[in-house]
Amino acid sequence: MKWGQIMKEILQQVKEELERAYDNPQSNNLDQCLLQLQAAREQYGDKGNMLENCITAVTQARNAIGALENAGDVSSAAAFGQAHNALENAIESYSSTDF
Repeated sequence: MKWGQIMKEILQQVKEELERAYDNPQSNNLDQCLLQLQAAREQYGDKGNMLENCITAVTQARNAIGALENAGDVSSAAAFGQAHNALENAIESYSSTDF
């Protein structure tokens, strides 16, 4: 399997976990997702700042979990939306290349 395919799969898994965390904030595995993204960046490098942007966005979503659980406020939803968009863009980028 080529590394671009591996990256796409990792990003897809993180996106799915992000969606689960949004739907069920009490049971999330975003810390593991962040470790997975950081390990992928170290092993495969970053495509521009794409992985770094994903790491930052997922970190912000993880930090918004408490607000999402308690109030479901706009800022917590926005943090998850930004993370989702960053992951979608990265997945699309790795889908259009064949490394």
